[in-house]
Amino acid sequence: MKQELVIALGGVGLALLVLFIARKHLLTLRYTVGWVVLAVVLTLSALLAGFVEPLANAVGMTATGVLLALASGTLLLICIQLSISVSGLSSQLRELTEANALLAARVEELAIDKSSPEEFKG
Repeated sequence: MKQELVIALGGVGLALLVLFIARKHLLTLRYTVGWVVLAVVLTLSALLAGFVEPLANAVGMTATGVLLALASGTLLLICIQLSISVSGLSSQLRELTEANALLAARVEELAIDKSSPEEFKG
């Protein structure tokens, strides 16, 4: 019973932390929803801790070990998803930087052409 309470409090604590961070605009809505869903799943998993016991016995682990393995797997999947997101953003940033450099060079070229004296043909 104590483990279930700790798990449930951990889920509630995670949800409160995520909502606090989101209110400070440090987390986008996309990630806020994902983390809140994860917190709800964590909180609800406290109710299912009793059902984990037969699975744990079947694989020779404790219920806590099984829940820890599931949590670790979930966090690993989140890390992979975030790595994919960061890689995409890095690629977009590189493309924008290159486009900005080309535009800056073009603006400089146009400024030099405009400031050079024009020759009058007579």
